[in-house]
Amino acid sequence: MRKAVILCVVFSCAAVLTACAGNGGKNRVGKSYLLYSCAGHPSAYADTYLWVPVCINTTGDAGAMPENVLLLEIGETDAPETMLPFDPKLPIQYSPDGKSALITEYNHTDQVKRLYQVNEPKGCMEETRWWKLQKETGQLEIWDALENQSIFEGPVSLDETGNLVNEKYYDRLLWEGLCQLWDYTEETSIRTWVDSNRTKDHMREYESREAFLLEAGFEDAVPMYQYYDRYHNLRLELYMDESAEQLCGLVYCYYFNSNREKCVDRYEFTIDDVGERDWEEDTVFSLKSVYGTDGADAVEDFEETVEYTEAGNPDFYKSQGLMEHRRDEDGALELAPVSVLELDYVYRDDGTLYCRDYTHNPSIFGTTLCSLESYYDERGRAVYESGYITHGQLEYFYIYGDKREKPEYLLTVDYGGGYAIPTMERYR
Repeated sequence: MRKAVILCVVFSCAAVLTACAGNGGKNRVGKSYLLYSCAGHPSAYADTYLWVPVCINTTGDAGAMPENVLLLEIGETDAPETMLPFDPKLPIQYSPDGKSALITEYNHTDQVKRLYQVNEPKGCMEETRWWKLQKETGQLEIWDALENQSIFEGPVSLDETGNLVNEKYYDRLLWEGLCQLWDYTEETSIRTWVDSNRTKDHMREYESREAFLLEAGFEDAVPMYQYYDRYHNLRLELYMDESAEQLCGLVYCYYFNSNREKCVDRYEFTIDDVGERDWEEDTVFSLKSVYGTDGADAVEDFEETVEYTEAGNPDFYKSQGLMEHRRDEDGALELAPVSVLELDYVYRDDGTLYCRDYTHNPSIFGTTLCSLESYYDERGRAVYESGYITHGQLEYFYIYGDKREKPEYLLTVDYGGGYAIPTMERYR
């Protein structure tokens, strides 16, 4: 048995901390610490927090602690030799839901960031991504340890202090699309939505993709469209009989279980009718809600804040005001500040729009699409969106013809009731 120090991150709340052994991998030089991270979102319900061990690796001695960190000396422990050391002087950045933590390490040549995620079934946090920035060469690599591939690798622009010029974009690459590690079980059959006026049985199941395509009449057919995510995972394959305007397709949803194994759920659908809609130009920079309004008439003292990039494009927009609500203590009405609409833009190094994060107040505009993530290709064209709906998720796939700036079709997928329910529309 050897002496060790147990480090606990405490956010001014009462919670019972249970020590458990962490297994982080390789031995390194330095003291051993076990970091306990609050994995619940800060709230008044401290008893519901999940405290899990975090095995962080770097070198160094215990130093000055942040005000919200309490260092507890525990006499003798059975801490294993493989426990990774942690330098408490390193800054810790938490995700909004509290289930991810980012540790940043510096030396005279490199900046290394390590992203850890809660693995609740295993009772620990695991390193799932990292980045390494070589300050002398300006070479950056962002690595996804679950997908076992680079998210980005190449030269980046640094300012005179050695910091990234476009840090917002690369931070987005590091943080986006995190998958919760959980005890998932893949479906053995494929849930299928049959979009036909000739049947009342819209919900079916098939044993395989091949059986579905055979019955739908698209055996050995070539997809009219395929969409891949940034890891080159196939997310959508779509087949179309243009003469009959009949389509079928499959969407794929990927995740990792608590054993870090990649899993996929597949959903199939058919489409028997293609609608029409108008294409609205340049709405991405309109600084309006998805409904074309600003919500100013729903609040008092309406205020707008806009930040722009050096190129003159919107970087961040927020509107707010005062809205009546009832106090919890006595039910009396009072005016309170509320956010109305927020838009956050992320641009690539060449100035093209990479994505836009949209959030509106559901009390003003409704819950549908109260959050919406929009992604754009290098030509500035919308290619994919994912939005909130009360019963699940909405996905939008924009389908373009060769070298066209306006999409030909929009495929909307509504994940409701455990099925992928499609709507296909042609742009006029």
